[in-house]
Amino acid sequence: MDFHPPNSPFTTRRLAHPPLPPSTTTNTLGILSSHLFPSLTLHTTLSLAAYTAGRFTDRLDSKDLLWPSAFVGNVWYHGVVWPYMTGRGGAWEVLCQMGYGNRLILTGVTVWGCRLFWKVFWRVKGRERDDGRYERYREVVRVQKGKGDLEKAVEVDEGEVGREMWNSAFFGIFLPEAFVQTFVSLGWCGVGYSAPYYHDFESGVWVGLDGGGEGWRGWVHGVAIGVFAAGLALEVLADSQLGRGKKVDKGKIVRGGVWSIVRHPNYLGDFLVHLSFPLMALADGVFNPIMFVGPIANYIFLRFIAGDKENERYQMKKYEKESAEKYEEYKQWKREKNSFWPGFGEVGNLWTWVVISIGGAAAVGEFYGRRALLA
Repeated sequence: MDFHPPNSPFTTRRLAHPPLPPSTTTNTLGILSSHLFPSLTLHTTLSLAAYTAGRFTDRLDSKDLLWPSAFVGNVWYHGVVWPYMTGRGGAWEVLCQMGYGNRLILTGVTVWGCRLFWKVFWRVKGRERDDGRYERYREVVRVQKGKGDLEKAVEVDEGEVGREMWNSAFFGIFLPEAFVQTFVSLGWCGVGYSAPYYHDFESGVWVGLDGGGEGWRGWVHGVAIGVFAAGLALEVLADSQLGRGKKVDKGKIVRGGVWSIVRHPNYLGDFLVHLSFPLMALADGVFNPIMFVGPIANYIFLRFIAGDKENERYQMKKYEKESAEKYEEYKQWKREKNSFWPGFGEVGNLWTWVVISIGGAAAVGEFYGRRALLA
C-alpha cells in the first residue's frame, strides 16, 4: 500500500518535487554540514538569550524553558525554514512536499516540546524563587568565597555570590547544554531531506523509495508510532500523578501509578519519545545511523548529567534536612525500584501494561486511520 497515491491528503498534485541541493544528503558529511553546525549555532544563540533573561531575573531555571522550546525551533528550522531558504518553495509548499513520516516527526517534536514547555512554564511561574536544584551552583561559589569553610560560606555577600555565579554560568551551564541539545537533535536530522514519494509530472507517475510503507518499513513505522505514544503517555501520566499525589499527601513520596514502574518515569518517557524519531526516519527512507546519536545523547544527559542524578542528589539533601521519615522512605524506594529502566519484575505491573497498551493502540489507530484517509 502506497503512502502517497495521487488522491492522498498528505500530498499535492500542484507541485513537482524540485531537485535537492548537493548538500542535502543523508551521508555523515552532509549531516554535519546541513544539520549539526546550524544546530549548534541555533542552540548557542538561544542559550545566550535564555542566559540574558535568566541573569536579568536571577533565575537559573530559565534554561528549563529553553530545553523544549529550542528543540521545537530546531525541527521547524530544518524541516521548513531551511528548505524554504534553499528554494524549495514557500512554507506551505515545503509542508506539502514533505514525506508523511517526516511530517509525523515534525508534529511529534512539536507536540512533545509544546506540552513540556507549557508544564515547565507554569512550574517556573508558580515559584517565587529559583528551583532548589540549582542552589548547588550558588553553594559552590559560597564555599569558594568561604575558602572551603562551610560556616564562613554562609556569611559571604550573597550579591557577590550571585554575580560570580552568573559570570561563569554561560560557559559552565548554558553553553554545555547547547552542545547537548545539538547532538540530541540529530535524532530528527533527516526531517529536512527529500520526501519518500513525489509526483513526477513529466512521466506522470509516482516515484518513491523501495518499501514505501510495506514489509519491514511498515513494521518499523508502527513501532515508531507506538514508542512515541508510550513515551508521551509516560510523561503526561507521570506529571499528572505527581501533581495529584503532592496535593493529596504532601508528607509522602509519590510511588503509585507509573511511578511504580521506575523512579523517573518522565525521563524514561522522554527517552522513548526521542528514540521514536530515528525509527520513523528509518521507516520513511531518510536515515543515517548517526541519527541514533540523538536518543543516546539524550539518555546520557538525563541519566548521568542533569536528569535523575541531579534530581536525586537534590531530593536526598532536601529530605535529609526536612523529614527523616521521608528520607528513609526514599532510600527504601531506591532499593526497590530502578531509576531509569524497568526491572524484570515490572512485567507484572499493571501500569507497565497500561503504557504498552497506549502505545499499541496508537500504532493500530494510526494504521487504520491512514488506510481510511488513503482509501
